[in-house]
Amino acid sequence: MTTPTLLLAGLRATGFRSASVTVPRSRAHVVVATRLVVVAALVVAVVSIPAIPSATHTTLGLLFAGVPGVPIAIGLSGLGFVLAVRSGSVVDAWAATVVSVLCMRLPIALGAGAPIYSWTYKHLGVVDWIQHHGHVATGVDIYAGWPGVFAAIAWFSTATGISPVSIAQWFEVGADIALVGAVGALARSLGTSRLSAVTAAFIVGVANWVGQDYLSPQAVSFLLGIVIVTLLVRSRTRPVLGWLTLPLFAAIAVSHQLTPYWLLVVAAAFGVLGTVRPRTIVVPFGILAGLMVLLNWHLVQEYTTGQAFDPLANAQTASTGAGSIGMTVTALAARAVSLGVWASAGLLVLAGLRPDRFGGTRLRRWSTLRLAVVAFAPFALLAGQSYGGEAIYRVFLYSVPGCAVLIAPVLVRCIRAGLRGRGGVRTGGAAHDRRSTSAVLAGRLALTGTAVAVVVASLASGQAVYGAWFSNLVTPAELSVSTQLLETAPVPSQLLAPAAAGPGRMTEQYVDQARVDPQFDASMTTWAGWAGQSFRDPAVEQKLTTALRGGGRPVYMLITDQMVDWAEYNGTYPHGALQRLSGQIAADPRWTTVVSAPGVVLYRLTGTTS
Repeated sequence: MTTPTLLLAGLRATGFRSASVTVPRSRAHVVVATRLVVVAALVVAVVSIPAIPSATHTTLGLLFAGVPGVPIAIGLSGLGFVLAVRSGSVVDAWAATVVSVLCMRLPIALGAGAPIYSWTYKHLGVVDWIQHHGHVATGVDIYAGWPGVFAAIAWFSTATGISPVSIAQWFEVGADIALVGAVGALARSLGTSRLSAVTAAFIVGVANWVGQDYLSPQAVSFLLGIVIVTLLVRSRTRPVLGWLTLPLFAAIAVSHQLTPYWLLVVAAAFGVLGTVRPRTIVVPFGILAGLMVLLNWHLVQEYTTGQAFDPLANAQTASTGAGSIGMTVTALAARAVSLGVWASAGLLVLAGLRPDRFGGTRLRRWSTLRLAVVAFAPFALLAGQSYGGEAIYRVFLYSVPGCAVLIAPVLVRCIRAGLRGRGGVRTGGAAHDRRSTSAVLAGRLALTGTAVAVVVASLASGQAVYGAWFSNLVTPAELSVSTQLLETAPVPSQLLAPAAAGPGRMTEQYVDQARVDPQFDASMTTWAGWAGQSFRDPAVEQKLTTALRGGGRPVYMLITDQMVDWAEYNGTYPHGALQRLSGQIAADPRWTTVVSAPGVVLYRLTGTTS
């Protein structure tokens, strides 16, 4: 049974016409079962953490790496949430939501010895430069044009004494907990019940597989964006709240390139619908966003791709047929979650706009249009650019809060279907004293189907988050070697890697190198003809080394287990290619081994540096 079909069944079985949910005293046995399952999920998640560092490397990711506690905890947390909603306890539902976030994100904070994702470290380098110099490094990279979040993190780190690396290690957990809280507030501002609001928060916590929540400007901007949408919704009755969005929007405008335009679309649509005060709030939004574009026009021209109006091309992503089987499975899981959320929300918008189709609804068309704006306005971003091939990911990210608010009330009804006078559905304003056997069975079927769907969706999203675990996993040894290399390498140097994986530009010294050569640390995959090499012929390495010796600057080659995993996951090199390259370099007398540690080897090309 597909998710849209399940929602339709829930609509019909639970009396979607003027249905309302009450929250009475919960049944004791359901409350006890709920809390036992939620606690068990958290315990299993924590207990499984020590086994993660020794997990078996596989392109299928962490959920298939011989640490069963990770998927079990994710599944249990989803089941615990369903039981919490069944009991009608908002407090238990919020506890289950937070535990769900922890089960999904704790492996990132506790199971990895260093912050994951290679691109995290580029942000750490910008923060490090600001901490040492008190300003951004202009003329080096795009980050100088939108430095707001970097400056804030640098200030926070300096004020508290917490290192940026430590902040990055726990940033994802904190960002996701803050995210579900913000979505709960957004749902309440849009008129949902408390139980539906926490359900919307849970949906976002589970469905958000995009991975924007690492230490990044987008993570902070997205969170502030949800706060802005909430204030805009509330501004219809309290106009002062509309004006309070301006400083928040300004903070986003100086921090991230894309998020302001999502908010511009929402604010413009709200203005047309008359659901925001002042209705012209989009004008100062547009001025602030446009000013940042004018100030950084040279960066926009240099880094922006896919500016033509071609939404279909801008929505394209990597094919599921590319790379490894693990990459294919992970991509399919991500697409299943995304399409399920979009299809379900879209169906409910149609139901709200055509109330006669499903026997009526208490939601007015105006309210449905407002929800539709929050859920589907982000698709307008596809008209602008491809965002480096990731535009559709951002569309899903920005749309998932609105979609969750749409889905949540029906999900609550499906979970609570069949209850008799204990928070079950009341039709026509009065509870039925008797319910037919078929109605009770239909309610139980809706509950069972919904519970299965929630658990399956949680695991699918977990696969989308952790499918590329090993290709994103940075080890402490790799971080230490990379940091020392960047801090001590002569300027200019070439810091070479066969794959675009691993920490880089994590300290202020990257600026000195990048000012001389912006591509000083570019991987070999950017060179024509090198991606896909098997290195079975030693002559390939000989040719590479000869060419590097003619460059006239120090050359270092770093090869790590993460690069091997990244290459196999993405299908960049044939299996065993990087191991063969490392062996050939080690045997070549023109190279000197500087570091040889488990999982990381650093070579220096002799004759190019003292």
